Amino acid sequence: MNFARLAVLAASSAALACATPSGAPIPVTTPAPGEVKARDFLATGEIFSNVQGSGTSAAFNDFRIAGPRVNMTRNPNGQWAGNIGERNMILTVAPGRITGDGVDLYVVRKNMTVSIQGMYFQRQVWFTMKPGEIQGTTDGGNCSFDLTQTATPGTFGGGVGCGGNIRQGILQLTGTAANIESPPMPQMVLALIAVMP
Repeated sequence: MNFARLAVLAASSAALACATPSGAPIPVTTPAPGEVKARDFLATGEIFSNVQGSGTSAAFNDFRIAGPRVNMTRNPNGQWAGNIGERNMILTVAPGRITGDGVDLYVVRKNMTVSIQGMYFQRQVWFTMKPGEIQGTTDGGNCSFDLTQTATPGTFGGGVGCGGNIRQGILQLTGTAANIESPPMPQMVLALIAVMP
């Protein structure tokens, strides 16, 4: 684990989360015309996280995000409604942007790096994803993570620090979640928020 990099991530999170990122807006993942939501939930992507000593996951498809800490559904008007953690919300999604009461997130790509940053209920959020690396801070900078690709495809490991305690963490991406250069939007963003500390 690189403790120095975690400290730098935490220290720089305030400036990064408040700034409007530059880059091309990530397009919204929408169902194909005429596609009907299946009665049963069949995931196309999933994120499994073990960063606090116990694992949690969030699975998703074009219409739903589900897991122990998330239950969001895409409405016919394109909004996403439900909850992450204990927060109920209705979110409006546009290319490069997720907004709602207490939520204002930008999602852009510059070269090979996808940046997610902004505010999530008075807390700054900042993630970057690029081939071989996922970094970021959550909880207003109180928690930071620096994960690199392991020998197992779709699996990232490294340091996760929260409140001065640093642990080894694992993030496993399967299905469409593994496409970090063109992530499903907003599913990937909301799933990451649901599983990270």
